[in-house]
Amino acid sequence: MSAQALELVFTGSAVLGTALLLLSSVGGGTHVRVHLPIRLPHPHVPFVHVSHADNATMTPVLLGFLAMFGIGGLFGSVAFGFGPFGQTATAVLFGGLGATTALAIFAVLRRAEGREPTELRELVGRRARVVVSIEPAGRGMVSLTYDGALQTLPAESDAAIARGRQVEILGVRGMGVTVRSLPPP
Repeated sequence: MSAQALELVFTGSAVLGTALLLLSSVGGGTHVRVHLPIRLPHPHVPFVHVSHADNATMTPVLLGFLAMFGIGGLFGSVAFGFGPFGQTATAVLFGGLGATTALAIFAVLRRAEGREPTELRELVGRRARVVVSIEPAGRGMVSLTYDGALQTLPAESDAAIARGRQVEILGVRGMGVTVRSLPPP
């Protein structure tokens, strides 16, 4: 490959990778799904989440590699005056550093994420306190602590339950819960 063609490859890689990396970080909230007719490998890295349906985490890693690959190749040519082999080796080294940096940033961000919120069905079996009396044909309200806060939920029961009583959550119905009264302690 000629020196001019190699320089064109490195320049294109640097411009394309940097532009796409900037666009992906600025456009947080706009998601574009691209269906590729090939299956991409899904490596298992413990501190980085990569699902089969979404390659969003690997995108910055790949773009970081692409941008730094181009920048490294140009750097090897201009700063060091390397030949094609030296330029390519420098490009691969810089690309690896760019991908590693992006992976490290995402590993730190992944650890900073909060845990997934509790789903209502996970509350089945837990105890709550009635804050608005429950009538057999109507709804009342119960409160309990989950996800680090006091939550109040609409509740239904087969029997009347007075305010202040302890109840057990039996099931979920829509956005509310079905409860039964517990005997006094």
